[in-house]
This record gives sequence, structure tokens and C-alpha cells, in this order.
Amino acid sequence: MLDTRAPWGRFAQLARICDEAGIDAVWVGDRRESSSKPAGLDPWTALSLASREAQRARLGAMFWVNRSAAQVAAMAATLDAASGGRLELTLRATHAAYALRLRKLLGLGVPLAIEAKSTATLRVAARVADDVLVPATRSADLPTLVDAINGACQRAGRDPTSLGVAMELPVSIGRTTAEAQFRAETETLFAIVGHPRDAGIFGTLEQCQERVQQLAHAGVTDLRCVLPNSADVHDVIAQLTAIAVGTVDVFVPGAPRSKAPDPPSSWGGRRTAP
Repeated sequence: MLDTRAPWGRFAQLARICDEAGIDAVWVGDRRESSSKPAGLDPWTALSLASREAQRARLGAMFWVNRSAAQVAAMAATLDAASGGRLELTLRATHAAYALRLRKLLGLGVPLAIEAKSTATLRVAARVADDVLVPATRSADLPTLVDAINGACQRAGRDPTSLGVAMELPVSIGRTTAEAQFRAETETLFAIVGHPRDAGIFGTLEQCQERVQQLAHAGVTDLRCVLPNSADVHDVIAQLTAIAVGTVDVFVPGAPRSKAPDPPSSWGGRRTAP
């Protein structure tokens, strides 16, 4: 998830870096209807810019219902066509009628996710969505939510494995825990979405890998990572690419680490002091 508060040039650079690093999708977030206009790029403008810089990654907009379904569908159709069919949408707070209307207008070409806000939204998601979004503020409820999602799918006559479970996660990775802590404490956005230590991915690379393995085994299929808007965010992006879980059959939480490789046969060992 890219920060739309960043200047145009920096935002474009980060979108390009994510694309080149192998990140699957870059996301931006909309503001609440009742909030004042924040500084920075409008999310739809930001995605238009990202589509020029990221030639491979999918493009996602997470938005509150502050436009009509017809307006959102029209903007989505234009951006999806301009990006070569790479657009995804996520509805934050919504109601059944709006979600059903938007799904009908979008057709099946644009993947749609719905935030898990209540039992009612889960019922709607089971009917029309491709994914359910678990907000960072509900990370502690993940096992209960996954059970509720599976139950909603079963009641709708849908295979639960056909509905992805995305999770919004603040992220702070460091070479040391102290470095990760410094990044987290200096990012004002984390005061809103939650501290990465409590609601996201936090710590050294190895600790973050373990956390992602736990999430994968809990049923999460997609990570929406809220990045710190720090000068060295490029380093965080690079480390994110090393924590992805390819298959839950191979990566198991708590499994022993692989044995370190043996030194080259030509290596004579460390010299001992006389």
C-alpha cells in the first residue's frame, strides 16, 4: 500500500521499485466521506500515475463509499482499460445494495473485495466478492473471522476456497528489532492503522517470515502491507519480497531452520592467534 502523501516523483519511484522487485500489486487508499481532504495525491490520480510506472503489478484502490456505484464503475472501467486489465477494487464500509449494484456494473472483469466489518458484510462478500479484507484493527480476531467467512460461504452455497482472505497489515522490517522499532515509532500513519508489533508484521527478517507463515496457515491468501513513509522504505520493500510464503505445505510455523551450508572445501578455516 503506497502512501499518497508522498510527492509525485517519489510516489512514482516507489511504484516502479515495487514493480521491479516483484511485488504482486500496489494499492492506494481513499479517505472517509466525512474527513477533510488530505494533503497528497487523489487515490484515483495516484493509480493512474502508478499504472505508467508499474508495468507488471496489479493496481488496487481501497475506498470508502463516497461516490455512487455508477461513478466508481465508470472510473474503474477507464483505469482498467488504460492499465491493460490490471485493476482491483476493495470496498471499505458498505451495504448490500451498493455492493450488488457495483458488482453488476463492473461485471466479472475487475476483482472486487469487501471489508469484513460485520456478519452482514460477510454475507454480501460470499455472494459477490472475490476476496474479503480483514482490517489491521481486527488482526486479533483473525481465527474467528476466518471461521465466519467459511460459514458465510457455506450458507451461500459457495466453496470457501474460492473466496480469498486479504489482510491489511502495517509493516516495519529491520536488520535489528531496534531498527524496526524506530521505523514504526516515526511513522504517524501507524497511529491510525495500528502498530506493526501488535497488528502487523514487525521485527527482523526471520521474525517477519515466521509471522507470515502463521498468517498463511490461518487462511490469509493476500497481504496488503502498509509501508512506513521513511527515507529507507526501499529497504523495507526489498525485504518484503523475502517473506512471501510459496506454499503452506513447505513453510510451517515453528519448523527448524535449514542447516547452514558447509564452507567451501578449499577454505582453510579461520587463522588461530599464536
